Amino acid sequence: MQECLDRREREGTLRSLMPLPTSSLSSHSPLPKPSTTSTSLPIIDFSSNDYLGFARCQEQNRRVECAYNKFMTSNNISLLGATGSRLLSGDSNLARSLEAKLAHIHNRQAALLFNSGYDANLSVLSSLPYRDDGQDAIIMDELVHNSLVMGVRMSRLQKDRVLSFRHNDVDDLRRVLDNVIKSSAVIPTVLIVIESVYSMDGDIAPMKEILGLAESNGAVVIVDEAHGLGVFGHTNVDDMKLESAVAGTYRKQNIDAEITQQSLQGGTGALAALNLEHHPALLCSVHTFGKAAGCHGAVVAGSNTLISYLVNYARPFVYSTALPPHSLVSIQQSYESMMSGEGERRRKLVFRLVRLFRREMERGLSSFGKDCQFELLPSSSPIQAVIVPGNENCISICKDLREVHRFDVYPIRSPTVSKGKERIRIILHAHNEEDEVQQLVTALLTSFRRSIIFSHTTRSYGISKL
Repeated sequence: MQECLDRREREGTLRSLMPLPTSSLSSHSPLPKPSTTSTSLPIIDFSSNDYLGFARCQEQNRRVECAYNKFMTSNNISLLGATGSRLLSGDSNLARSLEAKLAHIHNRQAALLFNSGYDANLSVLSSLPYRDDGQDAIIMDELVHNSLVMGVRMSRLQKDRVLSFRHNDVDDLRRVLDNVIKSSAVIPTVLIVIESVYSMDGDIAPMKEILGLAESNGAVVIVDEAHGLGVFGHTNVDDMKLESAVAGTYRKQNIDAEITQQSLQGGTGALAALNLEHHPALLCSVHTFGKAAGCHGAVVAGSNTLISYLVNYARPFVYSTALPPHSLVSIQQSYESMMSGEGERRRKLVFRLVRLFRREMERGLSSFGKDCQFELLPSSSPIQAVIVPGNENCISICKDLREVHRFDVYPIRSPTVSKGKERIRIILHAHNEEDEVQQLVTALLTSFRRSIIFSHTTRSYGISKL
């Protein structure tokens, strides 16, 4: 084990838990000036998946506790945990009613709760049946999450029938799909696996085109909505379009005046935004609660047959202790908040900051010239990735941003991403302020300039002369 760790350290890929921030912002507190070096100052969150800020919202916490206490009192329940698997002592009317509600929200026949998004993806991909003749296949976007990849590895499918296509490239998917069909002696069952919003790049899959291609070829699609839930929905479809999210004049406006008092039913995901939840080629969608929902767990939404199948064959579901009552109530309250006028207000705040960040970053990077090694990847979501090639360079800049400027950002290194595509992954939230975003951009550009100067100096004089 130590040899493996030593090798990773030599390669610059060793992972370790970083020191926790000295404090976190739970409200809109003023940002310290970037020139400060004091570690006692609060660190500003630009890294968590808490897009709407519900995980740190005191009002949301009170709402959950009130609903939980009311449920426990009215049902005369005093259990702290679920006590067992759903197939044994861990089932409850609360879990069943929540699943029925989530199925309705996501416009599917049925739904099944899981302990995490990883468990959900592992369950679906590892348990689906395939014929013994080796004709069936799985085709995955090359950038899908590790949980989907590991689920496929655990499946009964032969390795040579697991293929990938270039990220978000429908033409390449068509090529791979055609090859699978032509190489099969019988009509194969083909499963296409994608995410609605990709966690490393922040871009959105061309789901309408992929589902249409699948339908015309008799294939089915699984969509992981981990980073789409809470962020997108039919009330903010325009925010999914890159030109709408980044172009136009940035202007400050009164968001509260734009929100009606009635529930807007937004935030249920990217599939909902594009009205694709009823698409005949959609096998199921997986919605994770550890991101915008601000709690924990996940749900798979699909047909009655699929859900019944998972209850019987999904090992992480069958052999895991169920979610406790408090988690179920938290999920219930998170959906109510995400779909409410308050959820819509927070989404508008987030996408206002997305437009601001992209405008300022693109303006700043343009001053570096055409040969600039740093790149802002296209993304209309709250996930903004800035390419900083090289693990050491990426780590160094993030360290400067954290320790000097007090911005909570992390390097995404190879092999998590491909070599040369190392990046700083920046998440914009409803609890961030415009001034914080402006100062983050300034700090990023300053660090980039220092990196360029250092690189030029070492090439000119050699590191030993510095």
